[in-house]
Amino acid sequence: MEYGSEGLVSVRCDVYSYGIMLMEVFTRTKPSDIKFTGDLSLRTWVNDSVPNAIMQVIDSKLLR
Repeated sequence: MEYGSEGLVSVRCDVYSYGIMLMEVFTRTKPSDIKFTGDLSLRTWVNDSVPNAIMQVIDSKLLR
């Protein structure tokens, strides 16, 4: 679900959306990727990877 889909806009929504956009950039994965089903989302995938497995979710091309 997109955070502003209900038509309510706030600074909090903007900050959340900006965070999701940063996760997309660093992981090179979209929130709509087919691997995100059920309770798994881009946010939970990255959050579950912090701090021990964060290098496995970051796009390897950024590490060069």
